[in-house]
Amino acid sequence: MATLYVDTPGTVVGKQGETVTLRGEGVTALSVPFCHVDQVLLVGNVQVSSQALASFLKKGISVSYLSGTGAFRGKLTPPTHKNVFLRLGQYQKYHDPEFRLSLSRLITWSKMKNCQELVHKHQRTHPEVELGEECEEIKRQMTHVWRAESLDALMGYEGNGARHYFVAFGKMVRKPEFPFTGRSRRPPRDDVNALLSLGYTLLYNEFLAAVEAIGFDPYLGFFHEVHYSHASLASDLMEEFRYLVDSLVLALINRGALTPDDFTASPDGEGRYLTSPGRKKFYPAYEQKMQTEVAYRGITVSYRRIFHHQAEHLARVVRGEEYLYEPYLTK
Repeated sequence: MATLYVDTPGTVVGKQGETVTLRGEGVTALSVPFCHVDQVLLVGNVQVSSQALASFLKKGISVSYLSGTGAFRGKLTPPTHKNVFLRLGQYQKYHDPEFRLSLSRLITWSKMKNCQELVHKHQRTHPEVELGEECEEIKRQMTHVWRAESLDALMGYEGNGARHYFVAFGKMVRKPEFPFTGRSRRPPRDDVNALLSLGYTLLYNEFLAAVEAIGFDPYLGFFHEVHYSHASLASDLMEEFRYLVDSLVLALINRGALTPDDFTASPDGEGRYLTSPGRKKFYPAYEQKMQTEVAYRGITVSYRRIFHHQAEHLARVVRGEEYLYEPYLTK
């Protein structure tokens, strides 16, 4: 099972029997069996027939819409999961400050730990890059996490750790034609940030699907505060996996899979985004990353399946079936 990415302007997504069809000017007719698709991602000026939409909903396949620049627009999902008892438990836990802080500490620490491990791996393979100071600063903020007595304090430590991490990240980008001086968003102001923003958007969509699939209210998180139209629970669970996008971006740049020609400026000149040919390089690499199989609690599964396992694990914690949430830690 995989994600079907459709981003060629003018493409019409249709249905023929038990297959999804893609047709349009400049698009070679393509058919994909429904059984091979678990979600659809539509980018830019793409149309979907009512017959195809009906089949997606009937088969439990979600359809996500992104702008041509990769911004998340919205999502069409099958009917809401009937697990109202899980949502009742979620609302109860949201009003439990001790639970929220305890869970948020674990989420924040694991995010920092996985980012730190990515830096360590790069330092081992590229000892000429000096990353020791940044590693120590990240470690210091990780220590502070366990002493945080409020979500605001925790956010501060997370922000400090992220700032030092992205200093290290800039040093890990080994192509001078890809300068990176820090994280910027809305809009991303350089090519590296354009890749990070697109990757994080796709990751957010993965977790939105995961928490919706088992009946959570995706808009009520425990670490991230509630904001209109933002699925804060999806943001909570994706934190410990952000390093997957970071490692993918580094690999694509440092191995020369993407060049500055794959990017373009926004009409106002303020932001940078992948071109359509650039996205056609990025999506397969992202999909390959998501389908990479790794060890997880005694079994071997893809990262995408791990996302769902972690959402199910949190559900058991919320219901009181398991005592403590265990974040995923990379090796």
